[in-house]
Amino acid sequence: MTLPPTDELAQRRRRAVRTAAVAGVIALAIYVAFILSGVIGR
Repeated sequence: MTLPPTDELAQRRRRAVRTAAVAGVIALAIYVAFILSGVIGR
């Protein structure tokens, strides 16, 4: 197996980091929404 060029590897890493950050923000938003719905629902 050959390794991709460093530019491609860096681009893949940036894309993976951005995807993980977006997923984290979405998960945090859902978590906050559940907390707020519990507080408001009382």
